Amino acid sequence: MMTTGSPSPRVSAIGVVAEKNEQGIVGEFFELFKTPWEFASSEKSYDILLITADTDDKIDAPVVILYGSGKRKTDERCGIQPAKGRSAVVLRWQDKDVPIYGEASALGPSGETVVEIQGTHEAAGLRIGDQGRFIYRFGFDLFREVEHLLRSGQPVNHASIPTLDIHIELLRDCILSAGVSFVEITPFPPQHRFIACLTHDVDFVGIRRHRFDPTMFGFIYRALFGSLIRAMRGFLKWKKLLANWKAVISLPGIYLGIQKDVMIQFDRYADLEQDLPSTFFLIPYKNRPGLELEGRTAKGRAVKYDIGDIAPEVQKLLARGCEIGLHGIDAWHSAERGNDERLQVSRMIARPDMGVRMHWLFFSEESPDVLEQAGFSYDSTAGYNDAVGYKSGTSQAFRLPGTTLYELPLHIMDTALLSPSRMALSEAAAFERVKEICSHASANGGALTINWHHRSVGPERFWDDLYINLLGEMKKNGAWFATARDAVSWFDKRRSVVFQRVDRRGGEMHIQLSCPSGDETPGLVLRVHAPSPKHSASFVSGVGRGGKDQPVYGDLDTVVPIHL
Repeated sequence: MMTTGSPSPRVSAIGVVAEKNEQGIVGEFFELFKTPWEFASSEKSYDILLITADTDDKIDAPVVILYGSGKRKTDERCGIQPAKGRSAVVLRWQDKDVPIYGEASALGPSGETVVEIQGTHEAAGLRIGDQGRFIYRFGFDLFREVEHLLRSGQPVNHASIPTLDIHIELLRDCILSAGVSFVEITPFPPQHRFIACLTHDVDFVGIRRHRFDPTMFGFIYRALFGSLIRAMRGFLKWKKLLANWKAVISLPGIYLGIQKDVMIQFDRYADLEQDLPSTFFLIPYKNRPGLELEGRTAKGRAVKYDIGDIAPEVQKLLARGCEIGLHGIDAWHSAERGNDERLQVSRMIARPDMGVRMHWLFFSEESPDVLEQAGFSYDSTAGYNDAVGYKSGTSQAFRLPGTTLYELPLHIMDTALLSPSRMALSEAAAFERVKEICSHASANGGALTINWHHRSVGPERFWDDLYINLLGEMKKNGAWFATARDAVSWFDKRRSVVFQRVDRRGGEMHIQLSCPSGDETPGLVLRVHAPSPKHSASFVSGVGRGGKDQPVYGDLDTVVPIHL
């Protein structure tokens, strides 16, 4: 155990000992796990000491949580022998898989196993000690894992795993299992379980704009023959098959301008969403394909409308409280072009601050810096074209490494679920998959971001029933529905909270914090965690024995009783 030779003032916070090059990502991690912390000082003692650097510093703490795939100076005196690190390892904690993207080491022989290497009985996490003094030793590098998730993301085969959220759960569980009470600002607002962001990429506005091109012929083929195949497989109701055939028959009238265009669905979303706010990402310039990731012209990426063509629809969207964002073409690789695209949309909506989602989800290592330079307030591109789940391993908004630009991750996209060339699920199977993601959000908080394309609720897709079911599932699970902009604003408010004092004495905890007030987003929740013999599987509803939740709407000075 790390101790000093003489008593030091005890800090009711996590003291962190990390490598210098990890300090930025440490700060971002503790914006996601919003609890008091500081870089540890040898002149203080802490309730919890979290160590990722190999150090000899003598700092007092009854509970030490030590991460690292290599040998640490404390290992020998604790009887721990790390094995050689392995890559591409999946760990198992409780009933959860935890992919590791750097190296992970088996640990032994001392201690109680907390985490195992999947498919083996080898420990990758140990607990040593008793009577209020513990060491937790994990054989992987926490902050390197966090940086990888936020910077590079997860491959499709791990899309279903909220890996970063699980790292936070594991750390939280270690603290509570060691018998330490602490405070946290939860990632959900009062009277809700999570945030739901309904977003719509607008790639097509009207079949009338497409004459004898691949879009028109593709629409006819999918409506006539693709629909028949889907109906025969039980993936499409027969009445919708007939509606698709009717849409094809109506095409001459649509092109003559005497029948309603079946590929304009703004009013249908107004009917489905009623008073729920949503965000529409609109194209700035028509007939511009932009560049591919390899630097070539992106063939087939150009669209036949731009925001200037649909000015009346834009005003109707703004009137019903929707947000307009940019569906970027070249903003992902050029700050100059990104600024130009942003201004093109800004002029139409008379608002300079704007979020962006890239068309076809184009993104590169340079994109965070480029988008920040172009003046965007947030990005919402971090998601999958061919899967649903957690590209960044989390349901929380975060700042992209090295920037102040927020990323609002994308979790569920209609085409990923249902398109024949992607997951190709039936609507029933797709609903079961999205229910799992909703369940995680309901249990752990954060923001669940949906992308249901503008054309998807009409012919030839008719994915409106699944969208209706998804809305019902999110309502049932306690969502606060917000535009993408308002969700990011809420996370920014949470980030702005400063813990000025947290003192635990006997059965009470004295808490002082500063918090912004006066905006239109909901308040925050201060959770006082008190250890319990058995923690709830649901972080949102599981306060724990003696714990307490308190709404926060501004600066707070309170004393909370805790019963251990």
